[in-house]
Amino acid sequence: MKIIRNTGFDNRRFLTEAEWQTYCRRKPVRYIRKQRGLTCWVCGQAATAANPFQNAHIISFDLGVIELALTPDFLDSDANIVTAHRIACNKATELDLCAAMEYLGKIGVQELPTFLPGHIHQTWQLVVRSVGDKS
Repeated sequence: MKIIRNTGFDNRRFLTEAEWQTYCRRKPVRYIRKQRGLTCWVCGQAATAANPFQNAHIISFDLGVIELALTPDFLDSDANIVTAHRIACNKATELDLCAAMEYLGKIGVQELPTFLPGHIHQTWQLVVRSVGDKS
């Protein structure tokens, strides 16, 4: 009997605690299937032979999986992937922790998994409060 693999996370945004602990030991493989755009998300320019396009994560895999327990499916989804030049622009797409939390709030996330460390929840509360103050 063949073992079924790469079945995904049932459209969940967050990992379970057991999944998260596993990925903290070894990061998952990425499977980005999004077609690249015609212009760079960062600078708006076209690709060149010297600086071709790549798919880039808005919330990086390291930050997304380890700090926020986001599923690889979400991190590789259209909501988190943009087209950027390999040199300079790709790195410029990545948000830091607070900006990533703000982005999650903007796309409808209201709470983080309870098993995440206390400092993550404290930062989340500060970011959520800050975003609410800007409204």
